[in-house]
This record gives sequence, C-alpha cells and structure tokens, in this order.
Amino acid sequence: MLSQLNSKHVLEHLNFLTGGVEPILMCSCAKTKFCHRHLVADWLEKERGILIQELNFPDLTRKNGYLVKRKNPSLFSEQ
Repeated sequence: MLSQLNSKHVLEHLNFLTGGVEPILMCSCAKTKFCHRHLVADWLEKERGILIQELNFPDLTRKNGYLVKRKNPSLFSEQ
C-alpha cells in the first residue's frame, strides 16, 4: 500500500497535522511484536532520505516491521 502513496505528500501532511512541530509516530505494540509503524518509518527513511530514530531504544533498529538488537556496531558497516 505504501508504494501507491507519494512519500513527499505524506510527510508534508504529517507536518501540516502537527502544525510544523516534528511529528512522532506512535503505537501501542510491544517492542518485540510486529508493528506497522516500523514499516512506515522505514519507508519514509528510504523514500525521503531522512533518519527516523526509535525513542528510548538506542540499541535497537527496525527490520521488516520488528525491532531487533543492533549487531556489534562498527564504523565500517551499515547500521
């Protein structure tokens, strides 16, 4: 469904809804469960070239709709 949307328009609409304050995507999913919010965040990052960080979970990253523990971060590998 995301591929049918224009990511620029989605981000503009989110910014409009928040009155120009940085939007925060939230949900009530447990951190170990699948979450559509992760898919949206990954999509926006890829499409808009922006970084969307997970609050309160700096040692976790998103992968295919799940939060997963970062594997030995390195200066020379992708995070």
